[in-house]
Amino acid sequence: MVVRKEEGFTLIELIVTLAILGVVIGVYSSLYYSGFKSFISTENSVDVEQNVRFAMNYIISLLEKGPSEVIIIDNGHGLLMKDVNNRDEITIKLDNKKHALYINDNVGHELAVKIYGFNIIQKNGNMINIEIIGQSDDNGSNRFSLSTDVFLRKSGINVQ
Repeated sequence: MVVRKEEGFTLIELIVTLAILGVVIGVYSSLYYSGFKSFISTENSVDVEQNVRFAMNYIISLLEKGPSEVIIIDNGHGLLMKDVNNRDEITIKLDNKKHALYINDNVGHELAVKIYGFNIIQKNGNMINIEIIGQSDDNGSNRFSLSTDVFLRKSGINVQ
């Protein structure tokens, strides 16, 4: 009588293999999720920083063109420039509900979004300080602020 040895896997071998596979997949998915969260956080941080820098550069370029008059409005949270590039006037204000900077109240065409602070202070004579604060959400995560002093050579400054 010939006894044939049957080949295959035992139940214990299959259970051990599935357990090891489960641990490997668990570790991989946790690393993937952690990396994805880090990527999203970095992307939001860069987005906020880019918005703040763009808004600041745009405002400074308008001020460097020499408006005839600069008026600080909204208790230091807005700016009105008269006679910029042969236009009558340009207003830059912060909408605190939508967290966006608007030019001439043109809702839907924001200068920058995710902006939580826009402050203008007259320092002395023809110098103003502009501060723009951005963050990615109401909890204050990815907060970025930029502040600069601008000397207005050709402009008079009024505060309203």
